[in-house]
Amino acid sequence: MLSAWAPGYTGRMSSRRLLAPLLPLILVVAAGCPKDPKDSGDAECVLLENENNYAWTGGLVIPEYITAEKVDIKIDFSALTDDMLCHDMDPVADVDNIGLTRFPHMDEAEVSSGLTNNSLLQSDTNGYVSCEPGDATSCMLSQFNFGGTAYNTVDVYEEAGGTFLIVVANGFDPGQGALFLAFLKPTPGSDVVEANLTPTCDVVDYDVDLTAMTHLSLPAAPGCIDWSGLTIAGNGEPVVPGKLDEILIGHYTQTPDELDDQFTDIELLASEFYTLELTGGTDADLTGAASADGTAFGGFTTDGTWLLGLRCTSCTNPAPIFMTVVDPT
Repeated sequence: MLSAWAPGYTGRMSSRRLLAPLLPLILVVAAGCPKDPKDSGDAECVLLENENNYAWTGGLVIPEYITAEKVDIKIDFSALTDDMLCHDMDPVADVDNIGLTRFPHMDEAEVSSGLTNNSLLQSDTNGYVSCEPGDATSCMLSQFNFGGTAYNTVDVYEEAGGTFLIVVANGFDPGQGALFLAFLKPTPGSDVVEANLTPTCDVVDYDVDLTAMTHLSLPAAPGCIDWSGLTIAGNGEPVVPGKLDEILIGHYTQTPDELDDQFTDIELLASEFYTLELTGGTDADLTGAASADGTAFGGFTTDGTWLLGLRCTSCTNPAPIFMTVVDPT
């Protein structure tokens, strides 16, 4: 049996975004829209095209903590009162899990780039261990385990082991619910035995443009959208359709230009916000979207700004894959 850090182990290295804390209620799409409206008699899906997509540059700037190697390091997150989007968090109430992933053949810059572009592969990592701190605000390296099975993480925590990524998370799925990211750097000659994580608003660094795309014309009433022709993400990287697992719809009093500078608060600024979980396929009916309190999406109004997005909730990068301004018709 392969252990947590054994060569060839391809443990789950999905990572997660949060544009806000977890949404308590998401409705599941049970079925897509008909592909051939002529056969079904139903309304035709509106196609999402690359020209409708916003643009962004930048990415994740992950802080590094240098420590001694092959010693029982203490990872202290008691000072984390802001998450990586500078939103308030409680290091006791909000933190459920501390994940530690090792990338044996990648440096920190390569890992950061892979997280930014959602391009990391399972083969890039050969280990994932975690610690559930409960009401504590720290974990010792010796507390990390592999799916509940004890593992001597200290022995492999060395400079030659590669790059080590810490994910402070809300929730228990590996890498998901990321509140904060940090690199641990075991360094020969260092006598530092604690990594005291401190909040920084520089982890997520984006330059967003919501003004240059071709707006998406949609009927005011909720209908069907189809993203099968979408091939380029907002940062210019290829779209992997299987990673798109949630639709978001937001209404704002701000203009698109004003939202550019406040993009990391895109959920908090919304006067109305709806989500729809996707379970496969490349189309969905927006009538299934709902707010966190269960209110159904009633359609697009002509006042303010409406945004429609597609995102990957299992990706650390919080930027949606697709985002457009909706012009109701």
